[in-house]
Amino acid sequence: MSVNFFNNQFSRAENHHNIESLEERYDLIARILNAKMENEGLEEYQSVLDNEFLEFASGVDSLKEKEIALLMLQEIQKELQLVASYPSLFQKTIVAVGGGFSAGKSTFLNNLLGLKLKLPEDMNPTTAIPTYCLKGQREVLMGFSQNGGMVELPNLAFDHQFLKSLGFNLKEIMPFMLLSAPSAPFEFLCFIDTLGFNPANQGYMGGDKEASKESLKHAKHILWLISCERGELHKDDLEFLKELYEEGKQVFIVLSRADRRTKSQLEEVAIKIGETLEDNGIEFKGICAYSAKRYQEYKEFSEKSKVFDSLEEFLMKLNQRSEKQNEILGYLYEVHGMYERAIKQDASQFKRYQKALHSVKLDLMQKGFDDFNNDATFNKIHSLNKEFSEQERSKEENLARLNEVIGLFKESVDKVFDRVSAFTFEKYKEQNDDEANKREFEEIKKMALYFRDRSLFYLDWYELSEEEIQEQRENADYNDALLQLHYSLENLQTLREFKEEADNNYQESLNDEKLQNDLREWRDLRNRPVEENKREFEEIKKMVLYFRNRCMFYLDWYELSEEEIQEYREKVDYNDSFFQLDYSLRNLQTLREYKETNEKVYQECLNDEKFQNDLREWRRTKRR
Repeated sequence: MSVNFFNNQFSRAENHHNIESLEERYDLIARILNAKMENEGLEEYQSVLDNEFLEFASGVDSLKEKEIALLMLQEIQKELQLVASYPSLFQKTIVAVGGGFSAGKSTFLNNLLGLKLKLPEDMNPTTAIPTYCLKGQREVLMGFSQNGGMVELPNLAFDHQFLKSLGFNLKEIMPFMLLSAPSAPFEFLCFIDTLGFNPANQGYMGGDKEASKESLKHAKHILWLISCERGELHKDDLEFLKELYEEGKQVFIVLSRADRRTKSQLEEVAIKIGETLEDNGIEFKGICAYSAKRYQEYKEFSEKSKVFDSLEEFLMKLNQRSEKQNEILGYLYEVHGMYERAIKQDASQFKRYQKALHSVKLDLMQKGFDDFNNDATFNKIHSLNKEFSEQERSKEENLARLNEVIGLFKESVDKVFDRVSAFTFEKYKEQNDDEANKREFEEIKKMALYFRDRSLFYLDWYELSEEEIQEQRENADYNDALLQLHYSLENLQTLREFKEEADNNYQESLNDEKLQNDLREWRDLRNRPVEENKREFEEIKKMVLYFRNRCMFYLDWYELSEEEIQEYREKVDYNDSFFQLDYSLRNLQTLREYKETNEKVYQECLNDEKFQNDLREWRRTKRR
């Protein structure tokens, strides 16, 4: 890249009021380009990735996710560059601040961290390069070069307007910045000021969507800012939050510009946003109101309100020294596990082939074929068996080589952190296998809960024979016993056997639309207080009594044909059968269906004044 190139680019923006001088800009870019990181651990990691790993991976064809594994190893390299460039960063828990443009992310961080060296603020999109903000000994803005080096930056606003004035994409040579400040209140937290997206139809600015996702990827915890002026969660936010939740991120919602709404309006907006998230299956850690102008007032309001949560409490729980080294090793061991499973699966397959050949050989011998030396079939079996045995042995060698390569990667990671971690692949497997087993345990328990509830539903909902009642009670007790099991490998095996036996029935039951609708109705009724259900039951019975009496009134009051008399007598009996029902959830549902069918006629009758007067007169004559 030549000096003439920069001069040509700078000439486009000589009048831009935010630019100091051509020399200063040239010096800045030259320093970024020349900044390099020299770190023995990083160099070793790169060497293992380019040589030992690629040589090993070329001999393993069965892993379908080879590209994913390579990308994960490259992501680890980026993380290590960050750690090597600013070692104290690895002690921090990363919290990303995300949200749409003009949600107030930079203003929020300036206030939260008490920054004197401000992040750029504006109602237009400002944050152009992701910035890491953390507590440090002095207030300074540093730039990370694409080579892994760091440079101290002048006090310029690195916003979209500044980047545009340069005439080329500065992010390509300086992908992110770091702002250190002694005023930051959280010793072990590092906040990322991420890029926002444009409103509605415009989406993200160019590559900013991917750049924002890249920044958010480095954080497990997300503060998502939404301007309270929007009044609700927009589609753009919702789609982004859904992706973050699916990636396992912990999200805390911050309603910014809280001073522009009344406090009751803020609570209404918060409730609406919470309901939208829950309706879309998105869990969140809390929601608070925030105002840059009246920070303390709205902080106290959030902490006292029943609707809002304390942001400070959420952040204080996160304010702990990060285990970044073990986190990175965890990603490395995830790649190890992917290859190990693929290789073991291949080895197991070749072992099965050998067993199958041995079985064929025994079958032939039983049929009288025993000339091992001269028979072509036996020779072919022997040849195949030898080939499969060699393939199995080759896979065992692959496993040994895998362990060596991962060991080299771990050594390089330990060098970057300047400490040897005790977190081994064996410990990783113990930890993750246990977590996976617990998830499986709880998933199968959901099936047991479903079957228990289904049996209780049958008992409440249907007219059953004594034998059927006994059967459903036993089923409910059996599934309830499974629900009482505590986690252990033995109990997990018990639940696995239960799942294997019941899975077909479970899937068929879930696909029965009418049954599922009835179950939902039953659960709604069962979850209501019994007294409420009984009150509703008695209220509908009053309607039944009304229709029964109306039919008796017709029989007494009017001249009817024989057919009409018969019809009204049948209606009296029909309504009387409902009136005789005793309380149960099934009978309550039956009366609900009765009410739904007759509600319109009932209201019309009640509004017919002449008819009501005649009915009252009839009742008086009946009482005489």
